Amino acid sequence: MNLLTTGTVPVVLLSVASRTMAAEAGANPFAGTYYQAVATAIVFVVVLVVLKKYAWGNILQGLQDREDKIRRDLQDAQSAAKDADATLKQYQARLLEAQGEAQQIIDRSRRDAEQIAQQIKDDAQQQMTRMRQRATADVRAAKEQALNEIYDEVAELSTTVAGRILRRQISAADQQQLISESLDQLARKRN
Repeated sequence: MNLLTTGTVPVVLLSVASRTMAAEAGANPFAGTYYQAVATAIVFVVVLVVLKKYAWGNILQGLQDREDKIRRDLQDAQSAAKDADATLKQYQARLLEAQGEAQQIIDRSRRDAEQIAQQIKDDAQQQMTRMRQRATADVRAAKEQALNEIYDEVAELSTTVAGRILRRQISAADQQQLISESLDQLARKRN
């Protein structure tokens, strides 16, 4: 509701102006001439028309523009707050997803490390088993070779001793036969 169009403001201003002029004239605030009151009312109406035509429109437009700007700023702030909340929720979801992926990678790495450690342990165990088997085979071969050498030495010493006892020389065929018989006897004793 516009106060200028209702007539309330002009009446109030007119009464204030007449009281002011009457106070200057004397003790009675309503004292004065009719012409002074009419002249004051005309000046007041002219001032009001000029203000309405040149000032009130600009003032009201400025106030309306300011109100619109404040409304837009509030809407923009609300929209920005909603966008910020949505973005925060997206980042939190991504963070949770990244943490889950990181945990999966850690778990997978741990399982891989355990498998590799088990594989290394199994390989070392197999290698130790092969080394033991090789060492056992080497010991067995060395033992058999040593026994064969001992058998040969014993056979040779036996034939030498027997030859001395008999005071005769044993032929190579006799020596071979004696060695074979001695080895057979030793093999039977060993078993």
